[in-house]
Amino acid sequence: MIKEEIRQVIRRQKASLSKDVIDLQSSLIREQFLALKEYKESSQIILYAAFNQEVNTLPLIRQALLDGKKVALPRVMKDNIEFYYISSLTDLAESSFGIPEPEPVDKLEWEKGSNLILVPGLAFDKQGNRIGYGKSYYDRYFGAHRESFLKICFAYGFQVYEEIPFETHDVKIDILITEDGVLRI
Repeated sequence: MIKEEIRQVIRRQKASLSKDVIDLQSSLIREQFLALKEYKESSQIILYAAFNQEVNTLPLIRQALLDGKKVALPRVMKDNIEFYYISSLTDLAESSFGIPEPEPVDKLEWEKGSNLILVPGLAFDKQGNRIGYGKSYYDRYFGAHRESFLKICFAYGFQVYEEIPFETHDVKIDILITEDGVLRI
């Protein structure tokens, strides 16, 4: 299958998920993330606000703030994304795409060492390849920045394939978390 066919298949499968299934599986995935050594040792974390039937990240954002982490989220700026710190969920406003985004006030400052970033996506494979939503925001961002990123993705089990198509500019992920467990790549 080509990328667009996979995107369509996953979108249909996600659309069929009930709120109860999303809540249960999101909770299992968040618990595994919060148990990661990398999360516990991080002082700042870059997350995103879930959209549509994605794994619900809003409780994770709340928890990271309660844990004293510096939390930043993405904001689309024309053809790119930038990340801005928030201090609460009230710092988010709905974008023209309907996605909660931070106001462009307090821009992210990368810390030395590994930066923990949660990356959205539609499909993944066990070699660390990811199919996003088709705009390449994250791939361009990683390509333009030389910081060290620990890239983590959340997915429902049906989003994980043995192998998916990828291109040379696609950035691989480091950790994939599903309701069934943590895959370190």
